[in-house]
Amino acid sequence: MNRKRVMIIDDDTESLELMKKQLEALYEVEVYTAGAGALAALAGTAPDALPDLILLDIVMNGMDGYEVLDRLKANDTTRAIPVVFLTGMTDEMSEIRGLEMNVVDYLKKPVAGKVLFARIQHYLGLYGTASTGGKLDEERLGALPQPLTDREMEVAKLMGEFRSDREICDMLYISMPYTKKLVAAVKEKLALEKRGDIRRYLVT
Repeated sequence: MNRKRVMIIDDDTESLELMKKQLEALYEVEVYTAGAGALAALAGTAPDALPDLILLDIVMNGMDGYEVLDRLKANDTTRAIPVVFLTGMTDEMSEIRGLEMNVVDYLKKPVAGKVLFARIQHYLGLYGTASTGGKLDEERLGALPQPLTDREMEVAKLMGEFRSDREICDMLYISMPYTKKLVAAVKEKLALEKRGDIRRYLVT
């Protein structure tokens, strides 16, 4: 069986090497100390060889984690790769910003090796191999105790394609506050802890 692929992007070389050693026994681990280098490598990677998960630091020299994530989400090939922010930033606003950008999780450094390993196993089991999004099971959504409105369904479909709030806002020609309100409504009605959990409602 092919091993799952994990990419780590972190300019802290000590942290990078530690995580690599913790994970490489079971996963194919690829490491980068700069976002630009990681993005360049991904641009030349075949779809079936993309990483199954990316661990991404936020505070880095040059391109920070937020910009790297923006570029990943703006690319059809890499949009669906699950991303976990792994950072020393502890303020609530940074965490909220990360989660609003559709990251799978926001883990604060330092993360104990066993905890990191367990979390990655969980993420890979939950999200599977990266894809380019999918079609929602509308019949299942229609049977919800609180069915989605037509507008919420439009938003849910775009969330199923792993579109960001900004993309949804632009594609539906609606304001950002209204976009956030609709995304929140979809998450509540579908009982999504995180946006990426909408994968549970994709047609398999």
